[in-house]
Amino acid sequence: MPEQKFTSKVGLDRQSTGGTVYSLMFLVFACLQAALFVWLLKIRRETGAKAAAVLLVPQFFLIWDNARVAAGYVLGFGDLLYWLTWPAFWAHWLTGCWLIIASGSILKIAGFKILQHKWVMGSFCLVATALIIHDLPLFWTKELYPVCDFDLIRYSTSINELNRCSPDQELIASVFPLAPLITCLIVIGSGMAIWMRHGLPWMMIGGVVMLTTAAVPVLSYHRLDNLGEVFIAGGAILTIYQLHSRGLTKS
Repeated sequence: MPEQKFTSKVGLDRQSTGGTVYSLMFLVFACLQAALFVWLLKIRRETGAKAAAVLLVPQFFLIWDNARVAAGYVLGFGDLLYWLTWPAFWAHWLTGCWLIIASGSILKIAGFKILQHKWVMGSFCLVATALIIHDLPLFWTKELYPVCDFDLIRYSTSINELNRCSPDQELIASVFPLAPLITCLIVIGSGMAIWMRHGLPWMMIGGVVMLTTAAVPVLSYHRLDNLGEVFIAGGAILTIYQLHSRGLTKS
């Protein structure tokens, strides 16, 4: 059961220096992801691109994830925020690596003949499935805990020195993000191939920004990894759009 109230000297001190800046930042992220979702839906309807269809579900939950973080400042700790948080983590573990499948489909749109072989496209699906299976135990082994990042009020599966809400709150180690890391690397590699063939660098740029904002301590500390998600999703969607605009329709 979630904690209904949580007093936080550490959290309050950090909130006093940030106002509502970070909560508003996550609201902006949610709006950007919503705009990308609408654009993705439009691309899917107009082109029938399978890559766009694959990305619809994870894109919806990127909106959800940012919105629930932004809402924490208003809702506070309690049942509502707690249960709004779980779907964000479930979707992350289950659909986050669908971008791998989309990458294979985008390479197919881009005219890479090797992707016409079913076993090659199947390998993208197999890697994504393996990563989902790898993260499957998280569904029943992880719990949510209150954390305080600047003015953000949210729940997370890990607690560190920077985001704990009080000095005596127990630290909970995070799990190595194997699935997100492999997903980023595949997106970057696929994006490089498309850049070299078609001069479209957007997927590669999106993957690099995502990897950088998640891996560089200064950037991840300032919660810019969610900005990286805007770039990696936007890079894939823009690439689908531009490839179809050039008349490439093998999806």
